[in-house]
Amino acid sequence: MDIAGNTVILRALEEQDSKMLQNLIEDPETAKVTGGYSASVSYEHQMDWFLSAAGPSLCLRGVIADRENPREALGVIVLSNVDSDKKTAEIYIKLMKSARRKGYGQDAVTALVSYGFSRMGLSCIYSSILEYNTASRRLFEKCGFRQEGIHKRGAGRDGRPRTVCVYRKINENCP
Repeated sequence: MDIAGNTVILRALEEQDSKMLQNLIEDPETAKVTGGYSASVSYEHQMDWFLSAAGPSLCLRGVIADRENPREALGVIVLSNVDSDKKTAEIYIKLMKSARRKGYGQDAVTALVSYGFSRMGLSCIYSSILEYNTASRRLFEKCGFRQEGIHKRGAGRDGRPRTVCVYRKINENCP
């Protein structure tokens, strides 16, 4: 997987990305706004997840890296729950604190959505974002996603149901 954006490249996971993955796992601020795991997980568990197939559906997982320095990992981006019959998929992203609010997220989402529409023939890509994660909601809105609905989802780390906003983007070039 090498998908180029304007400032980022989405690439396969490499051994030197282990520190970035561990930081994303252990950062309580990231876990709070993305849902995260309900308990601490090991680096090996995270690597197994990242390298594994997503069951019966196709899943595309990539490291977000600076295009000028492709070995510098800035975060991860995932296109999951790919349904080739319905031509839909779900997208989500996690960025290191140091990479936030610099345009990397917008470029990464735009590049992966473009790839999903043009190369995979998807007609709709959606994202489920926690209601209070205003930064991610703004990011997806900047990338042309529109909020489609809001609903309660399973309990978070605090045991309370989480309110999730569903955003989606339609491929205007799809018949």
